[in-house]
Amino acid sequence: MKPAAGTEKLSSLQDKRPGPIAQFLTTLLVRRIIPGTFAILRRFAPAFRFPFTNTVIVTSFDLVQEVFSRQKDFPVPYQRQVDYLDWKPTFLLAMKDTPAYWETLENVKKLWRTEDLKFVGQIANEVSQQALDKAGDRIDAIQGLMVPVTEAVIDRYYGVPIPSEKRQDFFNGCMHVAGFLFGAQSTAPKVVAGAQAAVKVVWEVIDDAIASARKNPLPDTTIIGRCHAQNIVDDQALRSYLMGMIMGYLPTNTLANGHALDVIMNNRTGYQTACDAAAADDSGMILKCVHEALRISYILPGLWRTAPEDQEIGIGSKKTYKIKKDQLVYISGMSAMKDKRRIADPNRFDPNRSKDVYMVYGYHFHYCVGDKIADTMMEEIFTAIFKRKPKAGGKMVYNGNFPWNFFLSYEK
Repeated sequence: MKPAAGTEKLSSLQDKRPGPIAQFLTTLLVRRIIPGTFAILRRFAPAFRFPFTNTVIVTSFDLVQEVFSRQKDFPVPYQRQVDYLDWKPTFLLAMKDTPAYWETLENVKKLWRTEDLKFVGQIANEVSQQALDKAGDRIDAIQGLMVPVTEAVIDRYYGVPIPSEKRQDFFNGCMHVAGFLFGAQSTAPKVVAGAQAAVKVVWEVIDDAIASARKNPLPDTTIIGRCHAQNIVDDQALRSYLMGMIMGYLPTNTLANGHALDVIMNNRTGYQTACDAAAADDSGMILKCVHEALRISYILPGLWRTAPEDQEIGIGSKKTYKIKKDQLVYISGMSAMKDKRRIADPNRFDPNRSKDVYMVYGYHFHYCVGDKIADTMMEEIFTAIFKRKPKAGGKMVYNGNFPWNFFLSYEK
């Protein structure tokens, strides 16, 4: 698959993208077969042990929320992946419910503050407008707009500039590592070696930014500058926090923005509502459209949890399900947000649904700590796109499971 203009390979990290047949099969699996299978399981076997494996797939709304909320019974398994990546101290999403987790969370909140949202919005708005002005009547909304906005926030807000010669390797590295952390949970030597090679350039960029800021202090409007000025944590912890937030933004924002745009552009109600909201400067409705689009086409089939001891789920309901010690539990928010027992007419685009039906940022423990920043960026990106009223329709081009290109056309 040829990269979009302006995103060609810039350095030595080998960019191995699937060929046309492999890409077709991957897209078919992730976008059609898995959702269809989960829909059947949700109806008839909402806690299903996948044959010949040690994995239980949880698909109904109530059971997914129950597993999410019982973080001590079903802790995350991601630490073993983190251990291969020179990542110390560990990052927030790999931590269990311990005092160290809550201390880390408070430190992250001291660095990434709610009062920074205006600054983040200014960056996102400025870069979005510049990209659209430069592009004219046609733009790759992912590589030409959404990725540059996220990179600009990482640079100007985080204080981590991405050198142009490392830009593509940095992006590819983040995508690869995100898949290693949250994907199939494989620690085969070849898989580990690939992740270690991919993460190397990301660490280099972060380490260079921290070292440079020690010599030439950054303003406290940046995360690094704030940390150094106020001695919030040492550089080793700062390094870990920056990696966690970058991994949370660059791959996840690309996934989320791409999926949301695809739904809105190809849904008559979604498209018209977004255009009307942008014309009225109704950022709240824009955000509702994005969240509803992500409910319809969520970014991942599911997330992993473990069961250190025998457990039972469905407590208090008509039927309970046993989870055996040491089983992996795969909880599907994607499936849960389509559950007819909790969401009326789930395939209909309705941005005015209750907030209670959404799990786009997770649920309960490990709820996304950067949700407000992500929302601010999405508001600005989608408002800028739909203010210009692009022509409806369009087709997503994927790189594996990652949205890679989505071209928008505008009237001259």
